[in-house]
Amino acid sequence: MTVRIPQDNRSDDDQHILKLMEDAFEKNSRPNQTYWLEGTKDLRFKAGDQSLWNEMYTDYPVFQRRKFNFNKIRRMVNMVAGHQRKNRKTTTALPVEGSDEQTADQFGRVLNWMFTGCNAYHTISEAFEGAITTGMNLLNPWMDFTQDPINGDFRLDNLSYNGYLIDGNFRKYDLSDCSFVWTRRLLTNMQAANLIPSKKDEIMQLRGGKKDEKFNFLPGNFTFNNPDLLSYDEFWYLDSRSAKLLIDIQSGQTMEWEGDDETLDDFLAQFPSIRMQEIVKPTVKLAVSVQNRIMYNGANPYGVDKYPFIPILAYFEPDIPYFEWKIQGMVRGLRDAQFLYNRRKVIELDILESQINSGMKVMEGSLVNDKDAFMTGQGRGLFIKKSAPLGMDSVQQIPPPGVPPSIMELSEKLSQEIAEISGVNEELLGIADDDKAGILSMLRQGAGLTTLQTLFDNLDRSQKLLGELAIGYIQKNFTPGKVQRILNEPPSEQFFTKAFQKFDVVVAEGTLTETQRKASFIALLEMQKLGIQIPPDILIEKAPIPEKTDLVKAMQQQQQQMAEQQQQQMAIQLEEIKARTNLANARALADEGLGVERISRIEENKALAVERRAEAIKDLEMASLEKIKAAKELQGIDIDQLQKLVDILNQIQQQDVKDIKEESSQGEAG
Repeated sequence: MTVRIPQDNRSDDDQHILKLMEDAFEKNSRPNQTYWLEGTKDLRFKAGDQSLWNEMYTDYPVFQRRKFNFNKIRRMVNMVAGHQRKNRKTTTALPVEGSDEQTADQFGRVLNWMFTGCNAYHTISEAFEGAITTGMNLLNPWMDFTQDPINGDFRLDNLSYNGYLIDGNFRKYDLSDCSFVWTRRLLTNMQAANLIPSKKDEIMQLRGGKKDEKFNFLPGNFTFNNPDLLSYDEFWYLDSRSAKLLIDIQSGQTMEWEGDDETLDDFLAQFPSIRMQEIVKPTVKLAVSVQNRIMYNGANPYGVDKYPFIPILAYFEPDIPYFEWKIQGMVRGLRDAQFLYNRRKVIELDILESQINSGMKVMEGSLVNDKDAFMTGQGRGLFIKKSAPLGMDSVQQIPPPGVPPSIMELSEKLSQEIAEISGVNEELLGIADDDKAGILSMLRQGAGLTTLQTLFDNLDRSQKLLGELAIGYIQKNFTPGKVQRILNEPPSEQFFTKAFQKFDVVVAEGTLTETQRKASFIALLEMQKLGIQIPPDILIEKAPIPEKTDLVKAMQQQQQQMAEQQQQQMAIQLEEIKARTNLANARALADEGLGVERISRIEENKALAVERRAEAIKDLEMASLEKIKAAKELQGIDIDQLQKLVDILNQIQQQDVKDIKEESSQGEAG
């Protein structure tokens, strides 16, 4: 681990810092030692250490010297840890309502680049598995300035339960109420010198091997092959510092001033609505010691006022006064059930083996050698005297007692107890043998996960705190040039504004992917499932597939062919529409002419009817005239003949009138 430490880093009050460290150890060593002891037992139970039985359970029967171990705990831990590994969440930045979406998107992309580059998500999974085993691991984000001395590279370490000494009175997940965190590693002279290059000469002269009875459960303390290791300690502790706070009296927003006093005066003169106030601000400082010699004591080298530690907690009960029980993992509640299960299995084996040779029933004086009755094993032979009182019946096998089924069922019940105590059901383990419907099995799996939800919620909260701390590292250490190199675009104006992180960005978890492009691809697919039309070009561009160039070319050719076909179809459709339009226009004109023709025929028919009526009247008048002429010619005819002629004329006239009416009615109808 490389820490950026100023060249002039010698503290003027080294003895004060050493005394502060000693006081912290004296007050907190006992609860931490007890926690380390319990954590070591938890870890040994998970690993299947058979030597634990005599150490923890002093009433363990002496005659049961066989130390069999049927490890049920590891499977439970692997199931919970495996579920987390299978469903990892990414850490990203999301804008709140009304905030700058571009800046939040840039933060999310930089976070993804940082976490992917240092395998942060694998480290988080390792810390989570350690937490559910022993109770708590610490994530240690730091900046490595070895390859990039200006900006630094983001790194993430996992500190196990025995790698740190912590204030046992802390209650908050962000460690804001924790007075100190002390970490130790055992290193060679060269390794320690590489961490503090400015003190290389001094460190190389130090001699290791001297133990100070601190961090007794650290694995390096049990290494006897290399006794010359140096103790490299980092003591992070709460302190305070003076700061100049700028207050906007109109909006109420505040921001710390980090420039010099001359620039501050110019700034206040330019913006009269801004007021400056000096405050005392809590901060975190660092003291580094090698073999109890202070090498650095000063401000946080990462430029933030927070601990560079994020606790990964399994079960955390801050109201319990005993530190070893305030922090627990899954294994803590499974230890007794695991021991009883192992003991029951050993008893069952003894019962089964005793049934093979339960002993002999021998009448006195029946055997050639009385000691033969104690022979065991297969193929044994017994020599019976010829003078035995009952002959061969003088030696009989003692029948073994029957084994009640309840004895065998007890171990199965103890195995179920381990699963129930851990909160893992059969569906989660994949061993359910009942014929349940698929939806019922899913509901039971969900119920099993509900009992473990505390573990996953604690991890989500810790991962969110890690994202917030990482954004602080970005704003404090990264230059605009590095951000632009990561994003391939300049950072926004608000990217380095700390107030933006406070008010406008929410660090949230999302689906973990290898790259941000794949995350965008998954989000686009989800939007497409909701019915939102996403262009295929965008999906192919975001798709995380290899050899995408050939696919893009093939899709472009296919789209070009489809475009040409669509153009041809559109041309044909336009011609067809044009022909239909012309036909419709022609039909409209024809129908219009036919209508005009029919209208004109109505007037003609009316005139024809009038003409026919006139002709009928004329014909009637001519008939009457002819009748008069005929009457004159009939003057010389007698009366009888005249009467007959009149009747004939009337009939003729009536017939004519009838014919005229019929013709008139037919003319009107036409």
